[in-house]
Amino acid sequence: MKTLNRKWVSLCLMLIASVGVLRSETRTLTDVMGRTIKADVVEVSGDQVKIRRDDGRIFEMPLNTLSERDQAELKAWAASEATKPKANVPVAVNVQISRAKFDTESITRDVTLVGGGVVKKGQTITEEKWGYGVMITNQANEPLNDLHVEYLLFATIDELSTKGTKEGLRRKAYRTKLDPIAAKGRLDFRTETVSAFKTKFNGNIRSVESGASTSRETLYGIWLRLYRGSELVYETASPEGLRKSETWPKD
Repeated sequence: MKTLNRKWVSLCLMLIASVGVLRSETRTLTDVMGRTIKADVVEVSGDQVKIRRDDGRIFEMPLNTLSERDQAELKAWAASEATKPKANVPVAVNVQISRAKFDTESITRDVTLVGGGVVKKGQTITEEKWGYGVMITNQANEPLNDLHVEYLLFATIDELSTKGTKEGLRRKAYRTKLDPIAAKGRLDFRTETVSAFKTKFNGNIRSVESGASTSRETLYGIWLRLYRGSELVYETASPEGLRKSETWPKD
């Protein structure tokens, strides 16, 4: 059996990368000059064929450098492969979640006292927008596509007028489509936020008119699910106990 010489390899093969395990078929390929090489055929795309040598290196070469018989057989093989269901590459990700204050806005207003007096700039209302920063790291050697996250944000409501009595957890559901994550790459995004309103009375104010804010919403936790298409590939919560004490909404 003749083997391809080094010159022909340098002219006809282009090294592209080493990759993980791919579906392939071992063949002995013959070029238009009658020289042969034994390799795993990984993929046929358009007018290119991708092969893997015995040393594991992946190359791409033009189909028209091969014999007419090889070209016909490779195209037939590619057509057959296209009809087979593609197995999903196992997902290997790491997800880190951190609670953060994303924005703060304050306004000051006058306060009308019960006796009719007015205290200028007697009340300051501060809105703090709290959410989570999420970092997703793709630990696999293949890119991750068709990703989205679904998550629940939980908040507590403190009734200040009843000495800090909590109403229980309130929750809001969100869905976010994600950009593809490259192999060994990373994606960062911010969740939606919960607004925490804090009221501060300035000066010597003992009583004010009804209607003033007496409650405070506080971001409590998050329950997040990562999907590839319709496949759930990762799930986490902070605090972790949310997955036991709460229920995920049904579709």
